[in-house]
Amino acid sequence: MKTILSKLFFFIYLIGFQAIAQGVFNEQNSLLVLEVESAAGIEGWMRDSSSVEDGTIHFLYSNTEHFKDPGNKTLRYPVKINNPGLYKIIWHSKVGLGTSSTDNNDTWLRILDAADFFGKNEEHIVKPHGKCQDDCPEGAGKDGWFKIYSNGTTDWTWRTKTSDNDPHEIYVRINRKCTYSLEISARSAHHFLDRIVLYDPEKYSEEQVTNLSLPESDRR
Repeated sequence: MKTILSKLFFFIYLIGFQAIAQGVFNEQNSLLVLEVESAAGIEGWMRDSSSVEDGTIHFLYSNTEHFKDPGNKTLRYPVKINNPGLYKIIWHSKVGLGTSSTDNNDTWLRILDAADFFGKNEEHIVKPHGKCQDDCPEGAGKDGWFKIYSNGTTDWTWRTKTSDNDPHEIYVRINRKCTYSLEISARSAHHFLDRIVLYDPEKYSEEQVTNLSLPESDRR
């Protein structure tokens, strides 16, 4: 019994230590910018850099595929939301292998404990598999994970969609000030991920928040 308790306390300590070491990303003025490589525990991912028009970017990618089993190589980003409301989620990504814009172009995403996490195409709404009923997206998913893909290009892009052949943009509704866990996990191999942005679309244009010179949000 003492051995079990000792292991449990060590596990709790380790999780707490990792959270402190990583820090909590702090949303300010309804904008949150995350560098994907800032997560704790990225050892299972490949890391690289690339020169773009605005300078050098650093990115992660998986070298293994997990098409039907989200939750592999999970990276967690603790985010503190100070201004509750509706946030749009976009990420900067690239097809890292081949010439097809529909291959090597997707990664799993979910947000725990948010009031609502959904895809939207005009007035049509989809919820993640595991949360949906008659409003499920086309394609794979489970346990609250959305398959998030880029489309139409193999270059670096901010196109961030869900629901196969029926692209919906990604939103999360936050109803209270709190710390939430944004999680990504590997799906396609060689899908390059650079940064993730959450923003209030009533306050900012996409052009404003996709400027790569924007600094990463503070961590506390």
